[in-house]
Amino acid sequence: MRSWLPRLSLCVFTILLCAGFSAAADLESAKRAYQQKDYATAVKEFTVLAEHGNSDAQLILGKMYMMGQGVPKDSEQASKWFKAAAVQGNADAQFFLGSMYLLPQKDIGEGLKWLRLSAEQGMQDAQLLLGKAYMQGAKELARDPVQGDMWLRLAAKDNKEFYQDELRAAENQMTADEIAKAKALVAAWKPKASVAPMEKSAQPEQKN
Repeated sequence: MRSWLPRLSLCVFTILLCAGFSAAADLESAKRAYQQKDYATAVKEFTVLAEHGNSDAQLILGKMYMMGQGVPKDSEQASKWFKAAAVQGNADAQFFLGSMYLLPQKDIGEGLKWLRLSAEQGMQDAQLLLGKAYMQGAKELARDPVQGDMWLRLAAKDNKEFYQDELRAAENQMTADEIAKAKALVAAWKPKASVAPMEKSAQPEQKN
């Protein structure tokens, strides 16, 4: 008698594969609705996908709640969906979530944690914001121009004018020794493919 296990495995694989294609198709449909500014349809479709754990849908849904597209502006809902995607390692969601904590100084430590996770994946805006935070310092964050310059240099690596201007402005306030240390950190830095948070919140980096 032939084993039923191979047949069952094939059935399960086929079901999962079809489900994957369906999710991809639904995501494309939701994106099309969003691009066409049919926000009511987009919200419905993204919500279904987001509730099933799709990080791309969670990210866009978070943006829609943040900007009030098809839904009333709701920072709590935006934060909820950004965090759902951020814990899966989505760099864009980590950036938005970190910004929501850091910029209003709601929770500087939490903001730095999420921004660093995003910056470590090479997200330029996260690197820029993280660099500026270290350059300026805050009540819960000691000013650290070496760390700040490192992140600003990484953000400016593509030579885009805006990022270059921010870097030049920062380095006008630094010593040659501080700049040299930052350059050494940049030379040793390597991006990470995907970074999810540890169970404990990351602590601010130590000064070099």
